[in-house]
Amino acid sequence: MDTIAEYGVTARDLIDVTDLVCPGCWEPVVDASPSGWPARAGSAPEFSHPDGSVLCPDQIGRVPDPVEAGGLRYGLTDAGVAVSPDEARWSR
Repeated sequence: MDTIAEYGVTARDLIDVTDLVCPGCWEPVVDASPSGWPARAGSAPEFSHPDGSVLCPDQIGRVPDPVEAGGLRYGLTDAGVAVSPDEARWSR
């Protein structure tokens, strides 16, 4: 039995990689390990930036998983365009 069938996941539950972004810079991601990932660093992440670089590390240096871009809100500010994963700030 494959994993999808074992856990009752349907095609509707799957997320397309084109819907994912890096949580650090909000750029698109690809489903390929970063190029040049050193073996001593352990298992390579499953996602990277399109240029092959590792996703932007979080505040303590961990490589995060990508996030879905569907929930992001975009807003124009004096400084330019801002992206926020917090819908509550933009919805009121």
